[in-house]
Amino acid sequence: MQTPPTAALSWSEADFLDLRYRPDLHLLVGRWQRPVSATEFRQGYRAMLRAAQATSCPFWQLDLRGRNAPDAAARQWLTAEFLPGLAGRLGRAVCLGYLLSPSLLQQFVVPADSAGWVAFFAEEGPLTAWLTQCQHRSQAALTQAGFIPPPAA
Repeated sequence: MQTPPTAALSWSEADFLDLRYRPDLHLLVGRWQRPVSATEFRQGYRAMLRAAQATSCPFWQLDLRGRNAPDAAARQWLTAEFLPGLAGRLGRAVCLGYLLSPSLLQQFVVPADSAGWVAFFAEEGPLTAWLTQCQHRSQAALTQAGFIPPPAA
């Protein structure tokens, strides 16, 4: 596995997603900037995966407060296709912390076993603290908690 970069990195996906790698916290931070189409939704998640692979970072802080709730087809793609393959692509369980507005918090649900660890927050401080705790969990602890890595491709 490659060594994560030590300097902050930044990507943008058109005008709808800002991605930053924070080496001080070993977090990939994605901030959705506006409501998106289903195509942009998929494009954004694929961009996050590329950034995570480039930084060897399975700890994602996703700010959805500027984005609309995905439609049923986009949710299906995320939960049935994209999230289940993340651990295999990154080589370990992925921890996704979502920062949501109260209205979006009621609409957006991801199965907790679909990608490793998923949690939802209304405030950034507790989300960052949770992701920091995730970094200190060993693969054995994740397995004991129910994470099952996908079979090798």
